[in-house]
Amino acid sequence: MSACVNLLLALLACTVISTTAVAAANRPGDTWVYYHFDGIGFKAGPSPDDKPFVAVREGGRPVVLLTQTPKIESIDLPEGSGAISGICYIQSSGGKLGGGSGYEACPRVPLVVSSGGKPLVTVQTDEHGYFVVVLPAGTYSIGSGPFAAEIPVERSITSLVPLRAGKRMVD
Repeated sequence: MSACVNLLLALLACTVISTTAVAAANRPGDTWVYYHFDGIGFKAGPSPDDKPFVAVREGGRPVVLLTQTPKIESIDLPEGSGAISGICYIQSSGGKLGGGSGYEACPRVPLVVSSGGKPLVTVQTDEHGYFVVVLPAGTYSIGSGPFAAEIPVERSITSLVPLRAGKRMVD
């Protein structure tokens, strides 16, 4: 009888250990998901045409990348905060506009982030038009005038925002 009990305890221990290992390996907070901007919105996956893309992880600060990498340095979001990451761009195709990539990035543009009509912080786009800002959970406006977007920020979540700054018309 004692051999049977020992065997059952060993099986139980193996089951608990393997279940814990599988659960730890599948934690969603450790998985990076890539999104690229296609001229209209953000699509899943890295950019197919050597343009920058955003790596997003639950509870982590988003990272703008130029190439896929197996190791991304992770910075956790502060408790109760979320992030907004996006691109500021000028539409350059559609309608009579043809060819090209469909958009031109707006590098080094200052974007005002406000809440309740009061400016809170200014964030600047990088050389590829991308920006990242970490904020407490709430609703914020980013940009100004007709080029502003109202964005909800949730705890531990990154919101992706395409911010169109204009449209280039050509005949």
